[in-house]
Amino acid sequence: MEPKNQNNSEITDLLRDLKLKHFCDAFEKDIVDLPEPSREVIIREMTKWARHEQSGRLSQLIAAKIKTARFRQEQTVDTFNFKHSKAVEKIEKAYLTLVAETSKENLPSAVFSGTAGLGKTHLARALGYAACQKGISVLFLTAAELVNRLQHAQKTFNLELELNKYRRPQVLIIDELGYVSLDTPSSNLFFQVISSRHDQKLGTITTTNLSFGKFNQIFANDAIAHAIVDRLVNDAEVFYMEGVDSYRPHQRTEKMKRKKENA
Repeated sequence: MEPKNQNNSEITDLLRDLKLKHFCDAFEKDIVDLPEPSREVIIREMTKWARHEQSGRLSQLIAAKIKTARFRQEQTVDTFNFKHSKAVEKIEKAYLTLVAETSKENLPSAVFSGTAGLGKTHLARALGYAACQKGISVLFLTAAELVNRLQHAQKTFNLELELNKYRRPQVLIIDELGYVSLDTPSSNLFFQVISSRHDQKLGTITTTNLSFGKFNQIFANDAIAHAIVDRLVNDAEVFYMEGVDSYRPHQRTEKMKRKKENA
């Protein structure tokens, strides 16, 4: 068999990437018997078609990841204005580095802590959206929704099935942690999710309006609050966002500007 040229190597790599092993084996075996002009045309056209298939499959995969993430609102890194306030501007470099380094082998974990209205949820969603773009499974929900669903599942004897919904995603985004205080059973259920994800080295992203020292206001006692904080921050990038300039008026201004442009 003749040695593969660069184009031949590319098409075989594409075919194997598309899981067309037997097709690829037959192609490698038969292509060398064709005359050079025909071989070049076939390799060129097949490479083009295989790239198109690869691109289409990737787009389909990303769309499915975004749909199952249940973001409710599409918010990306590109649509966030880091120059809005000093509180946000100071985290820009570390945040963008985290986004850039996100991969299936390096799942993102982060805690966005600070006053309301500075864009914590936007940044959390944008990080999750970036993860979806890289083929990573993501799920977004609020802390209250998480606990309510687990409580209901416990009452209906479906707790293990419900817990698995939050153990499986490669990245879980828990929004608005701190707006609702949890009793002991609820705190324990929340701990089960966080502990399991920590042990599996999965990505967990949270937003909270309370400092870690005040987590005993969220959870039933100091011991469980400490245990949850310990697991949340162990491998996470922590972004402190303190300030008085709300990001929401800026969002409204940008929304009105887009409406005028599209009118």
